[in-house]
Amino acid sequence: MFIGRENELKRLEKMDNSGKFEFAIIYGRRRVGKTTLISHFIDGRKAIFFACQNASKEDNLVELSSQISSFTGYSLNFTSFIDAVRTIIKLAEKERLIFVMDEFPYLAKRDDNAASSALQNLIDNEGKKSKLFLILCGSSLSFMEDSVLGKESPLYGRATGVFRLQPFDYLDSAKFVPSYCSSDKALVYGITGGIPRYLELFDDSVSVKENLLFNLFDSNSVLFNERESCLKEEFKEVATYNSILSAIASGCTKLTHIADRADIQVGSLPKYLSNLAEVGIIDKLVPLGEKESKGIWRISDLFFRFYFFFVPRNYSTIISSRMGKSYDLVVEPLLNDYMGKVFEEIVKQYIEKYASLPFPLQEIGTWWGGSRRLKKEIEIDVVASSAVSREKIAASVKFREKVLPLSELDLMREYSLEMDGSCEYHYWFFSKSGFSEDLRRMEGEKIHLFSIDDIYSHLS
Repeated sequence: MFIGRENELKRLEKMDNSGKFEFAIIYGRRRVGKTTLISHFIDGRKAIFFACQNASKEDNLVELSSQISSFTGYSLNFTSFIDAVRTIIKLAEKERLIFVMDEFPYLAKRDDNAASSALQNLIDNEGKKSKLFLILCGSSLSFMEDSVLGKESPLYGRATGVFRLQPFDYLDSAKFVPSYCSSDKALVYGITGGIPRYLELFDDSVSVKENLLFNLFDSNSVLFNERESCLKEEFKEVATYNSILSAIASGCTKLTHIADRADIQVGSLPKYLSNLAEVGIIDKLVPLGEKESKGIWRISDLFFRFYFFFVPRNYSTIISSRMGKSYDLVVEPLLNDYMGKVFEEIVKQYIEKYASLPFPLQEIGTWWGGSRRLKKEIEIDVVASSAVSREKIAASVKFREKVLPLSELDLMREYSLEMDGSCEYHYWFFSKSGFSEDLRRMEGEKIHLFSIDDIYSHLS
């Protein structure tokens, strides 16, 4: 069953219906569903699908010749990449033909971008006169952005459509496990980060525990080794990046603290952090409305976040195949703690995409800071500001086993005044386990309560 990607499909179909030369670049991290999207799109259409191999140029040319031969019905053996693509362009002179080059970086890296230069020459001189729909796809984010989309690339400026595929949001992720309750759907999102391939591994006929023991907490499982494979796709110094991610996962959020924990010179750390941020594994979280200097580094890719939260501390137990006996002691009690920040991300998505808002949304985020009056650090889990007025939503978000008490409203009122006393506030509360009766009685025009079932009620 094909899930999600409605906007991407509509755009690809519009490009296909143009009848003229089109060139789409589709890229995104490993397992995000690029090939699945392309395969679904070309189903029933005239297309040549060439999966570039991490092999020699000669081996790739043999495979490309085979795919062209299968399409034409003639045995063809090309001696150059240019001749092969020129033949495809000729096939598209009078009618639409889609030519897909999946995992293009495998081919381009082998010949120092000679393939990119050849494509550029063919596009400029012959391709634009044809009805060819060229699609280049790749998982190496750094290569695709630098060597395909970058200004120094021979292909720069020639694409008519660029798609950077993002992981699924919390609602699309839930469609993979429809039988689960809302809190388990949220947990699966927090484990997989909305990556389709990881979601496909989860079987909602068994518990989340059983899925984790089979898919991650087993040294022979796919997900146990996935973190290493993802890093190797992008970086050469995998050990260094592992150390940095471990430091951030342990609570080091500032430059000097990360450098000390990872045993890296502070001066060289920004380069590594920038590289990790570029491929979407980490980001810098800044209090809403504040300067970037106040920001903290965090692991933003939820799969990486879950992995580094649970696997390193249980590594020996996993390797020795004892997680089945230890799970209830070393994983289960920590799941709510882990899910606290994940639930905040889910709520942000809910507010941005699905909630009925009291104002047009300008921006959404988290706010924290020191309070001289209260003499402590304070935080508001989610803050959303209006684009047209001095209104804000201040939201408390809790993934706990106990109901949210009335005292939480008092805290939110106090904290919001510390953030910005000149605003008019709407107080929203999100709780995994519900609300106390006295808090329920306070619900009204500017105080709203949302259960976890409420935010999953938009699931169609």
